[in-house]
Amino acid sequence: MNRPKSKATSPRLGASVMVRAPFFANATVGICIAVFDEEPTEIAVQVFPLGRDSLQLPAVPFFSSEPDAGVRSAAWPA
Repeated sequence: MNRPKSKATSPRLGASVMVRAPFFANATVGICIAVFDEEPTEIAVQVFPLGRDSLQLPAVPFFSSEPDAGVRSAAWPA
């Protein structure tokens, strides 16, 4: 399994990310709107799923690349 990125390499505000969450059938694109100083790094994301209104996810673990399918909630660089 991939390890979350360290604080030093966390995403920038406004960066595009891919997001996987139990609310969506497939991964969807989002924009990083907040970075929390926790270990592992968590970010808040504004997501734009197809066929639905955009919504905000308040705390999603950030990974350096797409994690294994067993990880239900995750964000990684787009």
